[in-house]
Amino acid sequence: MGTTAQPDVNRSGGARPEQPSVGPTVVGIRFQPAGKPYHFIAPETLTPTPDDWVVVETVYGEQIGQVTHLTQEEPASARSRKLRPVLRQASGLDMARHSVMVERAERLVEVAQEEVRNNNLDFKIISAELTLDGSSAILLCCGNVAKKSLAPLRRRIASRMSCRVELRSVGPRDHAKALDGYGVCGEPRCCSRFLTEFQPVSIRMAKDQSISMAPTDITGMCGRLRCCLAYEHKVYKEEAKNLPRIKSRVKTDKGIARVIDLDILKGDVIVEIPPDGPRRDRERFRYPATEVEVIPRDQQS
Repeated sequence: MGTTAQPDVNRSGGARPEQPSVGPTVVGIRFQPAGKPYHFIAPETLTPTPDDWVVVETVYGEQIGQVTHLTQEEPASARSRKLRPVLRQASGLDMARHSVMVERAERLVEVAQEEVRNNNLDFKIISAELTLDGSSAILLCCGNVAKKSLAPLRRRIASRMSCRVELRSVGPRDHAKALDGYGVCGEPRCCSRFLTEFQPVSIRMAKDQSISMAPTDITGMCGRLRCCLAYEHKVYKEEAKNLPRIKSRVKTDKGIARVIDLDILKGDVIVEIPPDGPRRDRERFRYPATEVEVIPRDQQS
């Protein structure tokens, strides 16, 4: 006769509560300062914390990266592929080898630039990254070169540096990110300091922020629209809700005026008085938005 399974009980006689299942720890890791985080699976025996250096397995081989965050949920961007493992915490030997590979990467860039010049290619070598054992390297490059010219270039560089080489083409924003430097605001470039991914930027964003449309005022060092237009746009849109619209008419202590510009962050409006007539007869004034009253359209004469 079979036995009946008995429920698991604790000493007080009640049923023992089921333990919640804990999934594997997904670790976000970046390989460059302000670089995009990539996701890996950490084994149960490993408990990394943010800012730790770890050794991971990548498609190119073992690489060292820095932990950015931990989560139990697998990101949507990673669900279509199998995540690779975190192998171990980086030891002192690993960090020493990493430093050697960083120096070797600088030499790799010099060699690649020599080959580009020797072959008169319209190509820029931006940076290089090697695996921990130095057997594979990724070269970031920018330019217009036919694919038939890339294969011989890659073989010559690989032969001189005794490693496998992959040439990866990037756009002007990534080029500026790798070069580092300062923006027109006097601060280190946002892309090199903290932006891990580039957002779409449109002319509409500049118009909503009342920024001059002169190319020097809206383009960054990469020649594209400034990234700050995108992540500051929402603030400007929210603040602008409390201000009169451009071309609207308002009452001021000097009479009826027409709004011609906004200083959104200061909450000021720039107006012309009188609102109509020859331009040479109008005067410009600045008012806090709280000191003017918008005239409804149906009350405008």
